[in-house]
Amino acid sequence: MSTLAEIEAAAERLSAEEKQELFRFLATRLRGRRPQTAPRIYSDDEIATMLAEDEADGQRFRERH
Repeated sequence: MSTLAEIEAAAERLSAEEKQELFRFLATRLRGRRPQTAPRIYSDDEIATMLAEDEADGQRFRERH
């Protein structure tokens, strides 16, 4: 494969998992850095706190506008 059109056509035939792997490969090359670490896993308490903070921020925004 030597043209972008050929690469795009081949990418369309990949499974969802293979497309994600290709995306990570390309993103790593574009950033010029090592691959990213695994996503952070938040506890239920952390998620609840973040949601509460977002809700409070939204409420303050609505009150000002």
